[in-house]
Amino acid sequence: MTFSAARLTTALAALRHFEGADLDGLGEEEFGLFQECVASVYRHAGVAAADAAAAVQRRSARERGANGWARRHGHANARGKVAEDLGIGQGEAQKLIDAGDSAKKERYPLVAAAHEEGRIGAAAVAVLTDTLDALTDPPEGLEGRLVAKAERLSLRDLRRACEQLRARLDREALAAKERRHRDQRALVISRDADGMTRLSARLDAASAAPIVAWLDAQLKDAFQRRKDDPVLAQADRRTAVQVRVDALAMLAQHGLGCDQPGSGVRTEVIIRVNKADLEDDLALGSCDSLPGPITVGTMRLMAVDARILPVVMGGDSVPLDWGRARRLYTADQRKALMERDGGCAWCLAPPTWCIVHHWRYWGRDGGRTDLKDGVPLCTGCHVRLHTTDWELEMRDGRPWFIPPATIDPSRTPIQGGLARLHIDLDDHHHEQDAACPRENSAPSRA
Repeated sequence: MTFSAARLTTALAALRHFEGADLDGLGEEEFGLFQECVASVYRHAGVAAADAAAAVQRRSARERGANGWARRHGHANARGKVAEDLGIGQGEAQKLIDAGDSAKKERYPLVAAAHEEGRIGAAAVAVLTDTLDALTDPPEGLEGRLVAKAERLSLRDLRRACEQLRARLDREALAAKERRHRDQRALVISRDADGMTRLSARLDAASAAPIVAWLDAQLKDAFQRRKDDPVLAQADRRTAVQVRVDALAMLAQHGLGCDQPGSGVRTEVIIRVNKADLEDDLALGSCDSLPGPITVGTMRLMAVDARILPVVMGGDSVPLDWGRARRLYTADQRKALMERDGGCAWCLAPPTWCIVHHWRYWGRDGGRTDLKDGVPLCTGCHVRLHTTDWELEMRDGRPWFIPPATIDPSRTPIQGGLARLHIDLDDHHHEQDAACPRENSAPSRA
C-alpha cells in the first residue's frame, strides 16, 4: 500500500503561519482560522495513523504466528500494539485499523475517500461502515447519503441518525435486539474497597423508560426549587448525581412504607406511535425518556405497567393554540412540540430537560403562545440563544438555527429537532442534506 503525507504536509504548512502567535491575543476571525488549521492537521494526521495501524494489522496477521509484528513487540494483537504506540484505548485503535483496512476501502469507496480527504474521522468511518455492514440490502446511493450526513453532524448525532435508519430499514433486527436486551437486563449490587455500595445496571427499553423519566423529573424539580428560592439554593448544594441517589432512596423508602402508588414529583412516561401502526408489532415509535426508536411490540410490554398518554396534535378535544391569552405553554402544547422536535430543538437533549421558548418574544415582539411560535430548548441552549449572535428562524412550522458570520461566513441554517437526523432515501431530496453545515459549525451542545 502506497503512503502519502501530501495532505498532512499542506495542512502543517498552513498551521505554521501561526508559529509564535499569542493565541489569546488573536481576533475572532484569526482564531477561527487557527482552529480550522488545527482541525485539518488533526484529521490528516488521523489518516496517516489509520494507514499505519492497518499496516501493523497486516504485519501481525495470525498466519505469521510468533513472527508477527505485534507479538514480537510483546502484544497479543495489532490493536494492543497500536494503542500503546499512540497512547489511546484499544477501542480507538481498532477504529483506526478498520479505517485504514484496504478491503473496507474497496467495499466502501465513498467512505474511504471522505476519510482520506480529511472530511470525516475514523470514529465516523466506524459508524458508517457498521451501519452499511448491518444492512443486507441497502438502498442504492445510501453510502453517499451517509457520508453527506457524517460531514455535517456531530459524532453523537450521526450515531443516532444511523440507529434510526437501521431501525427503519430492518425492523425485525430491532425487535430481535429488544428481545435480547430484555433477556440480558441486570442489576448488580456490590461494595467497593471503601465500603460504599455500588449499583451497576443494564436496562432494556421497557425497564429504563419509567426509571429515567422519574429520575429526570426529580432532578428538574430540585433545580427549579433552587432557582425559585434563593435561601434553598444556599442550603441545597447537591450535585445532579447526588440528587438522583436521594430520589432513588426516597422511592425505595416510599415503597417500603406506603401502599399508595407514586412518590415525589408527578411523572409522565410518554410513548408515541401512529394510530395506523398500533396493530403492527414491528412498527416504529418513540419514547421521550429514550433516545432511539422502539417497536410497537416493546410499547405493548411497557403499557402493562405504565399509563400511556396520548399526544394530541390538534382537533376539537384539546385547545393547542392559545394566542395572546396565555403567556406559558400548556402541558398539551408541550407534548405536541416534543412530538415535532423530539426534545431540545438545538442539541437534542431529552424533553424532560426542556422549556418552551417563544420564537417571537411574547413581551417584546408580540409573539403568540401557539405551536408555530414555540421551540423546545434545554436551559443551556436557551441561555445561549439569548446571549450569543445565533439566530432562530421558523420555516414551515419548524425551527432552524442560523450561526453568526464569525462561525460560518455563509450563515448556512441548521435544521432543528430530530428532523436533522433524518436520512432521506429519495434521490429527489438528497440535496436537502446540504442545508446542514459541517460538524465544526454546529451549535455548542448543552
